[in-house]
Amino acid sequence: MTRKLSLLRDTRGANLVEYIILVGVIALIAIAGFKAFGNRVNDKVNEQAGSVSGINGAAQ
Repeated sequence: MTRKLSLLRDTRGANLVEYIILVGVIALIAIAGFKAFGNRVNDKVNEQAGSVSGINGAAQ
């Protein structure tokens, strides 16, 4: 009986589980943000790449 109680009170693995859950939630938020803003970010990157390419072409 005392062994069962000691196992119930053992919290050594609790921190690891909390960190795993935290990493999972952060990953889900990152994926949702990428899906929501991915196209806009890609458009802006391509726009800036075109600007840099135009400046580079004008310098030659």
